[in-house]
Amino acid sequence: MSFRKRSDVIGAPGQPIPTGGIQRGIRGLPQPISAQSPRGEPMTRGVPVSRVPPFQRSQMFTPTPEVVHPGVRPSTVTSQPTVSTGTNDLDKILLHQGLPLGTSLLLEESGTTDFASVLLRVYAAQGIMHNRLDATKAAPPNTHVIVVGQQSDWGKQLPGLYKGSRKDIKKAKVLEHESKLSVSNLTDAPAPGTGSAAAARDLKIAWRYGLNDKKSSGSSENTTYPDYNNQFDITSRLIPTPSSNEISYIPVTGTLFLGVAEQIEGVIRQNLSRVPTKIIRVVVPNLLSPTLYPPHFSSSMEILPFVHQLRALLRKYPGNLSVVSSLALDLYPKHSSTTVLLENLHDAVIHLLPFNQEIAALIERTYKNDPTKIQHGLVNIYKLPVLSERGVMDIRLNEFAFKNGKKKFEIEAWGIPVEDEGEPEGEHGHQTTKNIDF
Repeated sequence: MSFRKRSDVIGAPGQPIPTGGIQRGIRGLPQPISAQSPRGEPMTRGVPVSRVPPFQRSQMFTPTPEVVHPGVRPSTVTSQPTVSTGTNDLDKILLHQGLPLGTSLLLEESGTTDFASVLLRVYAAQGIMHNRLDATKAAPPNTHVIVVGQQSDWGKQLPGLYKGSRKDIKKAKVLEHESKLSVSNLTDAPAPGTGSAAAARDLKIAWRYGLNDKKSSGSSENTTYPDYNNQFDITSRLIPTPSSNEISYIPVTGTLFLGVAEQIEGVIRQNLSRVPTKIIRVVVPNLLSPTLYPPHFSSSMEILPFVHQLRALLRKYPGNLSVVSSLALDLYPKHSSTTVLLENLHDAVIHLLPFNQEIAALIERTYKNDPTKIQHGLVNIYKLPVLSERGVMDIRLNEFAFKNGKKKFEIEAWGIPVEDEGEPEGEHGHQTTKNIDF
């Protein structure tokens, strides 16, 4: 046991640094880098820096560069750079207001439906829209999409932007027509010096078309990140069709999964060599589907190295890459070994569970007067990115429901609908006035 004077300062030059007590600090909290070890080597958390793995050493000494991208914003939970999935409701249930960069999302779906393909196409279309924001300014492309196992026809089915309802489109056309310089507009204009008449005409047009109304969507977040998320119309198509500079297709026929991962990395390197801050979105639709993948790809010797390689790419390019995949649970059940391994190797897992025929019929009868409220299934959360990687699982079952409407894919809180039979309250359908006290 050693003693020291009160005037001595711990860690002063020329004094040995203690290895216990205060120097160990609180477990789980990052400790500052101490001066030097007894051998003269810099230390951190009581360990010489030379013994720290290289990837951890780079994170400790090299600050993360700030990503300047119209489609990237900090997570509301961890402040990590986050990109939108293209679906505002899906961004909310992921708790980060999107998918953090360097993470992957697995969309599982039960039944013979294909609702997951809608989310995948919207995710890809969001990246294409970000890439076209600065096209008029001759700026370098900022986003690239990689699609695995699909042909170029897949990109032709990407949804276009939502332009509003029919009334909104009609109002926009009227305003555009009136803003143009034409003979009719000049004849309708008041004579010079009659400013009050012109102001009254402008106010009348503004009142008629609601130009002075402040929309509730203009929040501070939309003002700070105006181009982060767009609303898409799934009944329309993205025009013009994405070019080869915006989207790449990686075939899987006749090659090993490891070769597919090498092709993906080659496209990533090619794009990042030109623009180091470019965001790469990787889409893997219908993973292990027999219509797209050869039968031997479903073996664990093929699929596991591929997913591990994707995970390695996410860790290698944490500020540029994100991956979204879909899996049909009818082909690979929930508790099968393949599905369990895929869930463990993905950072987030969302399950789409369509309603059976009985519940679907009940919902249709309940909302027969308002078809827009008809829901199509449940959204179950099994894993969230960053917050639950080999840690605390945030499982939420039967809390959310989804509906694939005419214009967009929506996720909302789920509640059992109550069917109103409309039975009369009295003998003749009127409210009774008799005393029913016992």
